Amino acid sequence: MGKIKFKIYTLGCKVNQYDSRSLQKALFQTDFVEVEKNADLAVVNTCAVTGSAIRKDRRMVKKAKKENPKAKLVVMGCLPEIRRGEFDNFSPDIVHGTGRQAELWQKIQALFNKSVIFKDFSGIVSEDRARYFLKIQDGCEQFCSYCIIPYTRGKLKSRVRKEILAEAQEAVRVGFSEIVLTGIHLGLYGVDRKEKYDLVDLLTEILKIKGLGRIRLSSIEVTEVRSDLIELMKNNSRICPHLHIPLQAGSDKILKAMNRPYDTKYFEEKVKEIRKEIPKIALSTDVIVGFPGEGKEDFRQTCDLIQKIGFSRLHVFPFSAHPETPAYKLKSQVSELEKAKRADKLRKLGRELEGQYKNKFKNKELEVVVENCKKNTIKGKSQYYFDLTFKAEEAGVIFSQKNRLIGKIIRIKEKNMLK
Repeated sequence: MGKIKFKIYTLGCKVNQYDSRSLQKALFQTDFVEVEKNADLAVVNTCAVTGSAIRKDRRMVKKAKKENPKAKLVVMGCLPEIRRGEFDNFSPDIVHGTGRQAELWQKIQALFNKSVIFKDFSGIVSEDRARYFLKIQDGCEQFCSYCIIPYTRGKLKSRVRKEILAEAQEAVRVGFSEIVLTGIHLGLYGVDRKEKYDLVDLLTEILKIKGLGRIRLSSIEVTEVRSDLIELMKNNSRICPHLHIPLQAGSDKILKAMNRPYDTKYFEEKVKEIRKEIPKIALSTDVIVGFPGEGKEDFRQTCDLIQKIGFSRLHVFPFSAHPETPAYKLKSQVSELEKAKRADKLRKLGRELEGQYKNKFKNKELEVVVENCKKNTIKGKSQYYFDLTFKAEEAGVIFSQKNRLIGKIIRIKEKNMLK
């Protein structure tokens, strides 16, 4: 049998994307080749974080079937963990949840009458972007009332540090200048393992890798931004001065209903501690609007707190009730129209705050990892997480070398940014 054609469709978070790329790499090890359509194998990696995400899953499976009518169908990811029979009408050949990649690999091999022995694919995962996203853990046990993730991803599972360090080293070797550590509950890396080894220890070892450009943390809970992490970031310029800390709401009443592990006072005090040590740090956040019971006063408190903290970027999400979560059954649901109004107001505030934050760096030299080069224009992301767009000559770059720029870090003054 010749090369087997495959296509992977991925929805959801960075962890889902990592899992898809991990499977992609495993398939590349044998007689599989990736195509855009008319594949022999179609894999849909699902997300179940909200009701709207589940609707997208259904549309994506339908699309996969249409684009690959003769393909074997694999449905994997978070949704099968809670609704295994969701796609029965599509007659999938394999339904697989999260994790257990070796098991999934063997099932796919069996579909095509292969008997390839599974190997430890702990090296670099195929990556088509400028920054390398490295998953270091999975699972969550926080059980926020609106979140399905603990049910779909299970308990905390930290990867072995030797495996992570080897992958980070390989990412640097092949040319990635920025590594982004990601996970479902990043700040609790290591707590489920016997050895005393946590996120700060892992960061310290990654920083020793020769040739590393910089490292960035993805989302981390405010309760896990410990003093030793702040100190490490303060004293190491290769750790990006940026933290994404979910706020979710600025009302203590709503935070309690969400079952979040902090109140607004704790959040504010932690931000003060961080900024005292790292004054220019970028702080981005997630906010949910229209959570059940969120009245006008609660929303006003959220707006006021966001303004007071002065986040560098907001990610705003209208509440989408997930039937399998406690929040779905809560009374005083907010209307869709009101959710939309509040989301629009917060997004406008977010744009204002982002502009104010970026203005602090006028005429300052920034380190930008190049993500795209097109028509003599370079686009990239600064160490402070905001995007820059500028002409190649303004950075002293010979544009004929553009293909070698992707993933590299160059220096540029913010005044040259195209508006």
